[in-house]
Amino acid sequence: MPDTAVVLGTAQDGGVPQAGCGCVMCEKAQGTAGFVRRPSCLGLIDGVTGSRWMIDATPQFPSQLSELSRVDGAADSGSLDGILLTHAHVGHYTGLLHLGQEVMCGHEVPVWAMPRMAEFLEANEPWASLLARRHLLLKDMSAGTPVTLGERITVRPLPVPHRDEFSETVAFEIAGASRRVLWLPDIDAWEGRLSEWVAGVDVAWLDGTFYSDSELPGRQLDQVPHPRISDHLAEYGRLANQVGVDVRLIHLNHSNPACDPNSPEARRISDAGVRVASEGERVAL
Repeated sequence: MPDTAVVLGTAQDGGVPQAGCGCVMCEKAQGTAGFVRRPSCLGLIDGVTGSRWMIDATPQFPSQLSELSRVDGAADSGSLDGILLTHAHVGHYTGLLHLGQEVMCGHEVPVWAMPRMAEFLEANEPWASLLARRHLLLKDMSAGTPVTLGERITVRPLPVPHRDEFSETVAFEIAGASRRVLWLPDIDAWEGRLSEWVAGVDVAWLDGTFYSDSELPGRQLDQVPHPRISDHLAEYGRLANQVGVDVRLIHLNHSNPACDPNSPEARRISDAGVRVASEGERVAL
């Protein structure tokens, strides 16, 4: 198989269904497997060596690791050559727990992290113990400097504005021999820079957390400042139809009506030439 990026999750940190929620979408997901969404995660596979990496370690790490192994027919379902972290919100790093002695008992599994993210892991339990016991091995990342994975895949961290209580936040530009893709699950606002973010990429997986403000009655919207799909759909469509960027939306909150592929909102997205990402979709790099 060629070097490949595979989508292992498309939801916001809590997934769909989300704990303690009885909304329409979560009720559908309780009874129908097709509506279940795991937290956003991207797998990378070296098609020659079979080496495998994950972008973020979510609360659904066990099933996502298993799926990554199945994609390339690996006999060793526990083999993982490293994890690259975007930031310190719960849906993006807490799956690291599974590499501890109580579960996989990993040995020096490489974890690439930006400086504040690394400091957060080193200063707080149980992450500090995972490092002290050598289950994890921190690898430095710096903004704009590519990380080389195998012989052909590079991953470049790009700082993005987000709620950075505990760490900085990055997206990843991933380059292979023939294609370049962008994985950007979390951002506060595009700030007029969306064209800049997607410049030169073939596929852009973008933050699609909320379709509109109407999903969050009673919430202070400034506490969850993600770009609303409805506010930017025309721009996404322009990038898709005029610039040629394959725009795919990820990190959907359980409240987002576009989680339902039969909803009017999902149809509007499709009509614009954009798509909601599907778990298991693959892009050859």
